Amino acid sequence: MKRLLAPLGAVTLLALTSTPAVAVSPSSQANARAQIYKPLTISKTQDLNFGTIVLAGSSFSNETVTISTTGSVTCGGGSGNLSCGGTPTAAVFHLAGSNNANVTVNSPAFNLGGPGTLSVTPSSVTQTVNLGTAGQTAGIDVPLGASITLASSTADGVYTGTWTVTADYQ
Repeated sequence: MKRLLAPLGAVTLLALTSTPAVAVSPSSQANARAQIYKPLTISKTQDLNFGTIVLAGSSFSNETVTISTTGSVTCGGGSGNLSCGGTPTAAVFHLAGSNNANVTVNSPAFNLGGPGTLSVTPSSVTQTVNLGTAGQTAGIDVPLGASITLASSTADGVYTGTWTVTADYQ
C-alpha cells in the first residue's frame, strides 16, 4: 500500500504546484487605409437658358423644349406649336479637387417662377465624373441640360429660377 500511496502523493503534489495551462488567444490582421482629398469646389460658369419660345399653336399641351448638354435645342415635337429662338445654352458647372478623383454631381429638378410655374427636368439628375490628372489645377467643366413642358395655356412672360447643383467625392 505504501508503494501505491507514494506515487499518488507525488502526483497530487505535482498537480498542486504545476502552473495552469495558458489559454492561446487567436489573432488576425486587417489592412488599414485612408483616402485624403483636397477640398472640392463647384462653381457655375454658364447659366441654363431656354432662349425665346413663341407659342404658335392655338390649342395644344405637353410640348417639350429641351436644351442638350451641348446647348442645342429641341423645340416641341415638330407639330409647329412652338417656335424657339434667342440664344439657348446649357448650364455649365466647373469642378476642381483632387487629381483623378471620382465625383458625383447631383442636379435635382426645380421650378421656374414668373406669371406661372414651369417645372424643369434635368437631363441627368445624378452623374459621376472623374476630375482627371489636372483635377486640382485645371479642373473640369460639367455641362447640364434640361427640359420644360409647355401648353397653349402657358402664361407669357419671363420665367426665372435657381438651380442648385451639388458635387461630392465618391
